[in-house]
Amino acid sequence: MIMLQRWVCVFISLLPFLVCGSYAQQANGNGTNFSFTYFSQNNSQQLIYMGNASIPAGHAYIDITPDPYATLNVSLSNETASNVVFPSMIGRVLYRQPVTMWPASFTTVFTIFVKPVVFNGDGLAFIIVPNTKRFLAGSDGSMIGLFDDSTNGNTTEQLAIEFDTYQNRFDPDGNHVGIDIQGITSNVTENMGKHGIDLKAGRAIQVRVHYDGWAKSLQIYARYPNNTSAYTSILNYTVELENTVPRSAYVGFSATTGNSYEIHRILDWNFCSVSLPKSSLKFHPVVTRTGGSGGGVNVGVLAGSITGGLVVVGLLVSWFVVRRMKKKREADSNLGYFSGELAVIQHAPRRYPYRQLVAATNNFSESELLGTGGFGSVYRGNLNAGRNEQPALVAVKKISAGSKQGAKEFISEISTIGRLRHRNLVQLHGWCHERDELLLVYDYMPNGSLNRFLFDRTGETPLNWPRRHRILCGLASALLYLHEEWEQRVVHRDVKPSNVMLDGEFNARLGDFGLARFIEHDDATPDVTTRLAGTPGYMAPECSYTGKATAESDVFSFGIVLLEVATGRRVVERKSPLAEGNLVDWVWGLHSKDSVLECVDPKLDESDYDAEEIRKVLILGLACSHPDPQLRPSMRQAIQVLMNPNEELPQLPSTRPMAIYVVLPPVGAVFSQTTLSDSSIGTITTSVHNGR
Repeated sequence: MIMLQRWVCVFISLLPFLVCGSYAQQANGNGTNFSFTYFSQNNSQQLIYMGNASIPAGHAYIDITPDPYATLNVSLSNETASNVVFPSMIGRVLYRQPVTMWPASFTTVFTIFVKPVVFNGDGLAFIIVPNTKRFLAGSDGSMIGLFDDSTNGNTTEQLAIEFDTYQNRFDPDGNHVGIDIQGITSNVTENMGKHGIDLKAGRAIQVRVHYDGWAKSLQIYARYPNNTSAYTSILNYTVELENTVPRSAYVGFSATTGNSYEIHRILDWNFCSVSLPKSSLKFHPVVTRTGGSGGGVNVGVLAGSITGGLVVVGLLVSWFVVRRMKKKREADSNLGYFSGELAVIQHAPRRYPYRQLVAATNNFSESELLGTGGFGSVYRGNLNAGRNEQPALVAVKKISAGSKQGAKEFISEISTIGRLRHRNLVQLHGWCHERDELLLVYDYMPNGSLNRFLFDRTGETPLNWPRRHRILCGLASALLYLHEEWEQRVVHRDVKPSNVMLDGEFNARLGDFGLARFIEHDDATPDVTTRLAGTPGYMAPECSYTGKATAESDVFSFGIVLLEVATGRRVVERKSPLAEGNLVDWVWGLHSKDSVLECVDPKLDESDYDAEEIRKVLILGLACSHPDPQLRPSMRQAIQVLMNPNEELPQLPSTRPMAIYVVLPPVGAVFSQTTLSDSSIGTITTSVHNGR
């Protein structure tokens, strides 16, 4: 009986986690995922532009309502400019493919920019619309391109999240967010000024919208993107999308102007949705009828049946638990630690039965072994093995549960990558913890890692430059998502070619989040780790004395990868021309002689690449690997350099900056510290020990 009580207590304690696991399992269906870190003519084919919406020549953003002075060819300094009557404008941009809106959950992050020109008006909106039909007559001005007088109070099969900058008769103020369903009169509004955000300040504003298809909760967050603060929760509203918009609808943005005028601009846009089962739709309670004739349920009989069934189940459970306890040896202390940590993970991915993964990998056969790493081995698996179905290939990572460090990495992977959704991240499908085994199930990457094609080229065709450049852009996009676009800042801490996986089309997928950590956006001093995390050569120099994981240290690792991809050489080699030096020293030496192109990978065909493009990658690599973290570009700046030909390169000194880091004295010692910073010498830290 004592054993049974203990088992019941354990079961109850794990029940919330088991429910989360069930939730994630159901949510692992198909969805839509796209990311525009900037806009150009190259990716504009994925979008539908309507009305006045367009990408201005030479720019990397979308103007939904463009600059009127440029449109009318009127100079802002012209004395008559203030007398110009601007025509009302209306614009819309939609993702070209319809998206399944229900049953589903989705998250979208986008950056908007609003700049008043003549007074202000009338705002812009994120929209869900049923089709790509033209605008309603009279939908300009305050109607944001979606409604007119005839739609007020009627079902429109549309939803808009408006960012309103003009106070009309139906508005509470001229700086609010509102959710519009049956017309321009919002169902709910919230003043943005209360949260420290001014829509009309001419500043970029990053918005995050999340819809929980289970809870029917539409949540809106916002912040200034250049601020390190976390997103501010602006509005939370309950709405059933299945009763609001079509199951398949278009998502995008709409903006209009009237007599007043302002520019409405979209700087970037990321969208991810996950299909849910039908059970996520409305819950219909079962009605029990009592009395009457024909088909009624006898409550007494029903209660007796349930009670008897529970007794039988209880006996079976008791027998099972006693039998299980006899066979199970005392839990290892490391596994005890693991179980406690596992129980608090929220929204964990699917939990797979051990026997299913054994069958999928042919009992973890050596013939299915893909590789080994610091904490385990990776096997190819077919989840439909033995069935008459198309194969579902996955990669199964097997970690030794007896290793406390391995358990930590296992937990870190589930709690980070399991919640992330981006096309340039390896997707974690699920996990398993049985028989003292820790198993993780990922997307299968048929082309292995970038490391394989750069350095382990036996029998491999070298990657051409266009493919390498696309891989770097994909990696940069993944890191930007981790650092700025997800709800929490995630620092990967181990960015290197062997952790950059390649799918069947050689698209980059960043993986191995065993060392990743969450860092709050407003946390200027992240937790100090008790050990160095990462790989020598890729770790930023400041990590050795601060012990802190930061976005800047990820940027340093990314800079090393840039140099390795462009040169085809490892960061540390024991052969000419690096000999006993390292890659960064070598590239800096050539840069100082204004001959940086001499370090380009000789296996690249000169006719295959643009010399200026590869030079930009090398310069960016040096800038990202600057010894002073404050002088490194952000990932947003880095991706602009990679993807926008007109973006200016970071300024570099003529010679490599030097940095000296002195290890801090033991905890408890008293010391004084002086820090000098200069763009040419990096950071020099000196410590004077006044030990007691």
